[in-house]
Amino acid sequence: MSFIYQDNTQLIVEIKKLLLDNNLSQKELAASLDMVPQAFTKLLGKKNFSFEDAKKILNAMEYDLSIDFVKK
Repeated sequence: MSFIYQDNTQLIVEIKKLLLDNNLSQKELAASLDMVPQAFTKLLGKKNFSFEDAKKILNAMEYDLSIDFVKK
């Protein structure tokens, strides 16, 4: 999956889409991250959600985070 990054909200939405595409629940993913579901929900909802957070989640889903810089 590829998209033009706009903000962290969009990044979280794309992660949630991957969950759906892979038939994973947030509860299942939280368990694979050794988190309780409430902690995972809090992670997705935090204002300063980072690329490091995304990388950790994507790694648990067996995805790599790839960042490309493209000239406008």
